[in-house]
Amino acid sequence: MGKRLPFVLALTAVFEGIRAGSGLFRVLLDLPARFRLGPVAFAEFSRATDLSTRGIVFYVLYGFGGALLTAAAWLVASRARASRSVRALTGAACICSALVLILTLQAAPLMWSVGSSPNEPAMLADLLDRFTFWTTLRIACVKVSFLAIVTAMTILMLERQIPPSPLEGLATGARPVPAKVQ
Repeated sequence: MGKRLPFVLALTAVFEGIRAGSGLFRVLLDLPARFRLGPVAFAEFSRATDLSTRGIVFYVLYGFGGALLTAAAWLVASRARASRSVRALTGAACICSALVLILTLQAAPLMWSVGSSPNEPAMLADLLDRFTFWTTLRIACVKVSFLAIVTAMTILMLERQIPPSPLEGLATGARPVPAKVQ
């Protein structure tokens, strides 16, 4: 199998972990703040962040980066003839990342409408509520993708039966076990 698959899985896990973490921030902190701020203030916030040049670049990388990396992980796992479970998990991650892009086809026009709508509270509240629905689904897909990649990486490592590092256990105060000399 070589070293390519573990590297691609690790890289994908890091990226998907960042996506999952930023999504958690969005769902738990950012989007609920619209109720406290009100729809007009939250729309202004979204115009300054999500719809800014920096925000647009971030979300393009966020969406397409996840899709490309999970597709690469699935492709490398398939070509490396990884176990069925690793291939299935990377395939599931790839499908979830594709779903993020598909669901974005529903969410993005709503956010664009927030950007171009007048500051009319009822209209903005409706747009933001519908955007939140689609965004919550997208973030759920990212979380499943992340868990699938981490699980695939764990299974791959267990299948390879990598011996524990001599430094393992130092965090708990255990002494490293010296390697046997043959």
